Amino acid sequence: MKFRKKPVIPAIVEAEQYKPGMEDGFETRYQDVKKPHCTWEIQCSPKEIPIQVPYIYLKHEKKFIRSDDWIIKYQNGRETLMRNKEFNTTYEKVETQEDY
Repeated sequence: MKFRKKPVIPAIVEAEQYKPGMEDGFETRYQDVKKPHCTWEIQCSPKEIPIQVPYIYLKHEKKFIRSDDWIIKYQNGRETLMRNKEFNTTYEKVETQEDY
């Protein structure tokens, strides 16, 4: 899909929203979770559970990616990640060749 940066200069970029399978790998991170219905303080201490966080390499740097992030490829070959909200306020979809 093609997108145009809005509102001023129409810079065309290639962009694709992250889908499982696009990552370069996963890293195990630990998330704190409180136990439900605990009564004593010692029982209420957070428990760490492992989660797998996807990442991609951009310019030899590991970037952790969220499910709604966009991978943007500029015309000069540079790639970057952008959060969904920022992407949607910065770019608009290019529908036809005339929109370039």
